[in-house]
Amino acid sequence: MSWVTRFPMHERVMLLLVLGIALLLAFSAFFAVSTVVLRIRNDLKRKRWAKREARWQPILLDVLAGEREPDALWACVGAGDHLYFIDYLMRYARRLRGEERMVLSRLAGPYLKDVAKRLRRGDVEQRARAAETLGTLDLQTYAAEVVGALKDPSPLVAMVAARALARREHPQFVVAVLDQLHRFDNWSTSFLASMLAAVGPDASPHLRGMLPDRGVPVRVRVVAAETLARLHDVGAADGAARLLAEEGDRDLLAAALRLLGQVGRPVHVPPVRVLCASPDFVVRSCAVEILGQLGTPEDASLLGAAMDDPSLWVARHAARALQKIGGDGALEALAASNHPRAALAREVLAQD
Repeated sequence: MSWVTRFPMHERVMLLLVLGIALLLAFSAFFAVSTVVLRIRNDLKRKRWAKREARWQPILLDVLAGEREPDALWACVGAGDHLYFIDYLMRYARRLRGEERMVLSRLAGPYLKDVAKRLRRGDVEQRARAAETLGTLDLQTYAAEVVGALKDPSPLVAMVAARALARREHPQFVVAVLDQLHRFDNWSTSFLASMLAAVGPDASPHLRGMLPDRGVPVRVRVVAAETLARLHDVGAADGAARLLAEEGDRDLLAAALRLLGQVGRPVHVPPVRVLCASPDFVVRSCAVEILGQLGTPEDASLLGAAMDDPSLWVARHAARALQKIGGDGALEALAASNHPRAALAREVLAQD
């Protein structure tokens, strides 16, 4: 651009500005055209798939109703449509159960090998989608692949595989899921407990075995306790009571207390009483709450003392626990006094 040097400086600046603006306009025009072209392509693709689905749907409904054989639908699936056809069946699979789900599995059968390839060689999203698809449509045939996905480098793929395996109809896979539970540190204990509880009572013996095992990460033991509480597993009560006397981790003690709140009996009350004096206010709070569920009127004095706890949270649970074991008289006396927690006592009595 040596010719630019022929111009005065102010004209050079103006020329460069004009060239810059022209370049920006060119880029803007390019992106605008690209957007329009992309939208047109997506619209054409959507219409093309909508046309295919419109052809598949009546045949699929006939097959589900037993009025036509699967090969009538397979004949309409083109060579390049296999993966899209699987996605189409998955939309129905999420809503159907029993025999109709089995029909969908049969329809998907010839094309699931393509899905299994994605589980081995696809990107993270493709592998996660493949694990869900195989677990939903034909776990019996592809069990080894889905179980293997529990060890996928991506925690997302592993979680999708775990959810596919943790089902009431497939309790035999719960051990494989539990073995990899330590990988899911970024998922809430509530979510994990809900997932495992979906397996049903068949999961309970394995979960009970994890409770006292100090070789198992504490968080995994917490999840086990939370799951047993959701399953209302009475057989876990003794183990939970032993944990209260043997462990010191806040989260584990709180989980064991909540478990006892679901399945405990009066015989399990002594270690709960001891934890009402725990140095950790979270543990004291949980212990006081559970004492209100399992305790007797004889615990009124202990709960009354907990009303003086430095933690308002503990005192609030103590007031509600007193009410549950029939300590209204003690609460009424406190409410009528000049005690610092008199207002709290009046609040709890007013909620009755």
